[in-house]
Amino acid sequence: MKMAIVTGAARGIGLATARLFVDQGYQVAMADRDVDALDAAAASLDGGTAFVCDVSDPAAVDNMVAAVLAVSGRIDCLVNNAGVADFCSIEDTSFERWRTVMTTNLDGGYLCSRAVLSALKQSRGSIVNIASIYGEKGPRWDLYAGTSIGNPAAYSVSKGGLIQLTRWLATTLAPT
Repeated sequence: MKMAIVTGAARGIGLATARLFVDQGYQVAMADRDVDALDAAAASLDGGTAFVCDVSDPAAVDNMVAAVLAVSGRIDCLVNNAGVADFCSIEDTSFERWRTVMTTNLDGGYLCSRAVLSALKQSRGSIVNIASIYGEKGPRWDLYAGTSIGNPAAYSVSKGGLIQLTRWLATTLAPT
């Protein structure tokens, strides 16, 4: 049976993606750092297995991938969905907040992609990175007029970096 890893799978886009994979007959490794939400999500999905993982931690990512391989013997798809949506202006973004967003949204995509490459080459699998219009187009001032949301500096930059990582992976690793 094919195996997909979905990060940030405890809720939202990640959980919906995990459900789609199960509906297509995949086993799904549901990775997230929110243990309680992850356990509840995995329990609600026949074919989903919880793997607690903070994608910003290189050792945790390597351990998660090894555990998935131990369960299934293969990885056919990775969906890098885990992310932190911190919508603060650059003035209000401390370096600590900046690093939290970058290590999850950008470093997490890199770490997970790197960790699964060998398995994906064997299965001729795929990587899907969930980015954002903010990463492509930058801030949307019209969306912030009259709101307290602010300009998502770190979020926009992290998603722009993820888009570039996606392009690099596609052009250098895709079969010719």
